[in-house]
Amino acid sequence: MRTLLVLAVAAATVVAVLFFGLGGIGGDAEVATPPTIAPSGAASGTTSGDPGGDGAVVATTWAVATTTTRDPDAEPTLVAVTTTAAPAGVATTTVATQSLGTLAPIEGLGHPTLDAGSSVSTVGIDRIMFGMTVHDAQVAAGSRFTPVTPVGHCFLVVPEAGQAGLTFWVVAGTVERVDVDTRTVTTRSGAGIGNTEDRIREMFGERIHTTPLPDGSGNLLAYVPKDVQDATYRVMFLSNGIQITRMWAGRLPWVEELGGCPA
Repeated sequence: MRTLLVLAVAAATVVAVLFFGLGGIGGDAEVATPPTIAPSGAASGTTSGDPGGDGAVVATTWAVATTTTRDPDAEPTLVAVTTTAAPAGVATTTVATQSLGTLAPIEGLGHPTLDAGSSVSTVGIDRIMFGMTVHDAQVAAGSRFTPVTPVGHCFLVVPEAGQAGLTFWVVAGTVERVDVDTRTVTTRSGAGIGNTEDRIREMFGERIHTTPLPDGSGNLLAYVPKDVQDATYRVMFLSNGIQITRMWAGRLPWVEELGGCPA
């Protein structure tokens, strides 16, 4: 009788160990998926940044993992929980391209004329002359223009086809300036982005008027034509104090603007 009692107690002990040690009877034991481990030295908390460069706020929260472990003495594990939110004050809806406005449809443009061989002068670029209407400029470029700022009294457009790195200013319906952001396109004399200030002065001599930039980051070199009929035209070279980094040409007063189309 005593032997049966001992066996019964032993059996009950085994059942209790199995029940509490394995997490219960009648179900599979929960196995934790290996969590993402926090960087060395990371503590529970939140870090944020903009790794995508698109203005969205990305927050990474380090929290103690809630997954089941069989080792009661194991150190708690931190896992990364990443969330993304729109920056403050920015609508989450996508802004339609049409909000910039569009230009009137135009047909029969032919082939693009602006290419790697295009050159800038005081009066325009290739067949596009300052003072042309937007319609005539598109015909001369062999390409439709796409607005990149809201259409209004003064706005910017880029050709849909042809040489990249060219932006035209449209003011009161006419093209008044072209900005060049490529080394490929230069003046007829070969002056352009990448030249040194000294080289520009060697090429044009006394026709270059140099003005320090207001923020002290470089200089603005203006080519001023000597012909009276071209007195309102300029070719401008922006430098970092040594080398030309941007170039544009156009008519006064727009060619002297440094901050974009005035409001």
